[in-house]
Amino acid sequence: MQIELLQWLKDIGENKAANFFSECRMDIVYVDTLFEIGGSERETLLVDCEIGVPGEYFFKLQSDYFSQVNVIETQLSEVATAIGFHVRNIKWIPKIEIDNNKKMTISIVARQAIFDEITLNKISWSGKLEEPNFLNRIFDLSKLPSHDSRYNNAYDDIHKHRILNYDWEDDWVFTDRRFNLLHCDEEIFLSFLALTINPVSRNDGTNQLLEIYNRNLVHSGIEFYEKSKIAGKPIYGHREVNSTPTVENPAVKKLRKLALVIGCSKYEYAGILANPLNDASAMKQKLEELGFDVMHLENPNLKQMKTEIDDFGTELEKYDVGLFYFAGHGVQVKGLNYLIPVDANLKNERTVEYDCVQVDRVLSHLEAAKTSVNLLILDACRNNPFERSWGRDLSKRGLAVMEAPKGSLIAYSTSPGKTASDGEGTNGLYTGILVSEITTMNVTITQLFQRVRKSVMEKSKDEQIPWESTSLTADFYFNQK
Repeated sequence: MQIELLQWLKDIGENKAANFFSECRMDIVYVDTLFEIGGSERETLLVDCEIGVPGEYFFKLQSDYFSQVNVIETQLSEVATAIGFHVRNIKWIPKIEIDNNKKMTISIVARQAIFDEITLNKISWSGKLEEPNFLNRIFDLSKLPSHDSRYNNAYDDIHKHRILNYDWEDDWVFTDRRFNLLHCDEEIFLSFLALTINPVSRNDGTNQLLEIYNRNLVHSGIEFYEKSKIAGKPIYGHREVNSTPTVENPAVKKLRKLALVIGCSKYEYAGILANPLNDASAMKQKLEELGFDVMHLENPNLKQMKTEIDDFGTELEKYDVGLFYFAGHGVQVKGLNYLIPVDANLKNERTVEYDCVQVDRVLSHLEAAKTSVNLLILDACRNNPFERSWGRDLSKRGLAVMEAPKGSLIAYSTSPGKTASDGEGTNGLYTGILVSEITTMNVTITQLFQRVRKSVMEKSKDEQIPWESTSLTADFYFNQK
């Protein structure tokens, strides 16, 4: 394919693109997929192409070599068609053999983690600035191309689709090849992050973004800090820090940790769930291995559940870390979340507050205990077995978003308002992956849940997306050495 494309470019007079292709020593890798069109009479070979270029060229693809990139992509598709293929996707990637002085200190994984957290927490990256005005402070949008043929520059393109029509996804900028934020020069990447927390673009939410940035950049040896003030408001810059990991952290080992783990499977009026008892048992075992004292309750009725939660709250005052885990049925009513005990007979929504346990009951105990870290994990978003008799709106399925108190993290097995799978094996999909990841060494809790989310999304084909709400003020590790 490389030879055919290079010759094709020369034959049609695209000499700049041909020289660029040759000088970069581009590698083209494609994967064949058999695809039938209109039944079995005709077949077409689809290919996904990856074009690998050295880092010294890769970082300039969307600026110095933008016109050559467009020519190569167009001609690659035509060459592929001529030899019996159809190009479905084209992706440009940096080659591994990037010189040491060209390697990125901030990894693509760290960048993606930052963008994922901004997206999942629904944070506006441009703040109070309109997006084209925000980007124009870093890039000259008048010199960048438009994706829309009606306009001749990126500014007008973005203004049309994000200000006038608003028909692009909120996270569009993280994957837009004109800015190439996953692979761009680090100064550009850090300038982008710095502008998101500059007072010119943001009045509030700065601390949350600072926590996201510094937590994900720590292993790259970079941190954001307050370097000055303007009109009394902080201006943040970035600096290098010593990222050498501590060999031993005595403070972590001394943390006193208490967990309450509840599993509800045998519902008297809602049938039997296959996996919550297995899930709760697996969580209990893992947490005990990780140094937690664990209170464990199986198939509690309403009174038992309330009593155990209250006992947990009283006992928690002696500990530094509190964790509550629930597997079973849960429901939201009027924006409040409830855990359903096994003896609940919910004939209508009005009986929920009397026959179920409001999740706020747990949160109030976590807040009152003044523990340094509080974790609430809810694998409780399965289909509501009483939903049909209620005749309720399907938009009220699953659990509602809850605000995490200071020093807390609330983890849901799926997105707010969605339902989760009970799993096909001995564990539910979410908890099965969580217990397999939770003992991973030296992984922060936010990194842990990111790993869980990606695995659940992959195995469910994006039908189930775990969710977290957090106000943690420091890193917490389940397993740190």
